[in-house]
Amino acid sequence: MRPVKGILWATALMLLSACASDKGPAEQAVKAAEAAVAEVRGEAAKWAPDHVRALEASLTAVKDKFAKGDYKAVLAEAPAISSRTKEVAAAAAAKKAELTKSWDEMNAGLPKMMAAVKSRVDILSQSKKLPATVSKEKFEAAKAGLADATKGWEEASAAYAKGEVANAVARADGAKKRTVEALEALGMPVPPAAKS
Repeated sequence: MRPVKGILWATALMLLSACASDKGPAEQAVKAAEAAVAEVRGEAAKWAPDHVRALEASLTAVKDKFAKGDYKAVLAEAPAISSRTKEVAAAAAAKKAELTKSWDEMNAGLPKMMAAVKSRVDILSQSKKLPATVSKEKFEAAKAGLADATKGWEEASAAYAKGEVANAVARADGAKKRTVEALEALGMPVPPAAKS
């Protein structure tokens, strides 16, 4: 009976020492994953927040496994988190480039379109009679659309100045739609780039 107990104790000690030997590397793996996530979190959260949330959820799951002593799972999963941070950084950079390009295009064209609408509204406001193609309702809608677009563009510009490019593009897009509606109400041509 004693030899069996001795074997059980020896096996238990080997298992404990194996677990203990995995704890240090697992702890280092968690720290490396935390550092990698922290490195991309700030910039990526602005441009790819969904990717960052998924990354943080994976990190939380690994930390939970570490707390429960599942060091083998930690050693298997933590390095993948560090690798995924590169993908998240790339996705954030791509989104930043896309939004910046959209902003640059709108910044180049939208103020000119709005100025054209304003000029036409000013001319028609001073005219004694509206053209046959522009009803009073359409003219009033164009004026209201121009006011909304102007306000939206000011808000977009302020958001861009704060570095909120995604918010700026969304607001500028709304201003563009209102400007296009005003152009159409006044019977003015809509630039091809503004139709998308």
